[in-house]
Amino acid sequence: MIVGLYINDFALLNRITNHIKDKNIKLKHIKTLPISDNSIQVLISKKKIKKCEIPQIQPDNLEILELKIRCVIFECSDLVIGIDPGGVTGLSVIGANRILFMDTYKDVKNMSTVIDSINLEIGIQAVKIGTGSPPERTRILKALKKYSSIVQLVDEQNSGSGSHTKAATRIALRKGELNIGQNYHPKKGEIAWIQQESRRISKGLVTIDKELAYEILIGEVSMNQAIKKYTEKIKNR
Repeated sequence: MIVGLYINDFALLNRITNHIKDKNIKLKHIKTLPISDNSIQVLISKKKIKKCEIPQIQPDNLEILELKIRCVIFECSDLVIGIDPGGVTGLSVIGANRILFMDTYKDVKNMSTVIDSINLEIGIQAVKIGTGSPPERTRILKALKKYSSIVQLVDEQNSGSGSHTKAATRIALRKGELNIGQNYHPKKGEIAWIQQESRRISKGLVTIDKELAYEILIGEVSMNQAIKKYTEKIKNR
């Protein structure tokens, strides 16, 4: 992929080059217009250039710059996003039967910001979220509430092992099996699992009660907040 850079802002140019990690994307600096180099497939410019036949990209959110380049090269929009919930959340973007983008996030807010940029700058057809890790899944659903009409839950059973991004890719490629139009009600087994996790994470010091486990599952509190809250509760007895 040959990508032209018509950028006179040195600071922006430096940030752009630092965000291009894909070795298949070759950058060429363009100094003058019109462009006579026929090898350039995509042009990155600060502002849209009139009467330029080369497809152009304006560098808005640089986190998805490589994704935007691939979408132009492979002529795709209306992307499918797969999300693997967990302590580290995996994200994969599929379009034109290709994996176009993968990343991991420790903060759901950072991931939702990236998804907002993808929707604004490219377009999203569906967001598929794995049913594993109920607390993280619930927090993701809340963070992506604005996309509720295109969100699907995907059963992760028998999906194999691998990295967070590989799991997210498998989720993106699977058919959504659950309707999330109904309110989520944690099951007894999920509550018990959260209680066990609280004991593991606190290194055996406490096992939170069912009420706090329920709050974690519906995304009201994090595990660390619940452990702290329960610890304070038993101290004040």
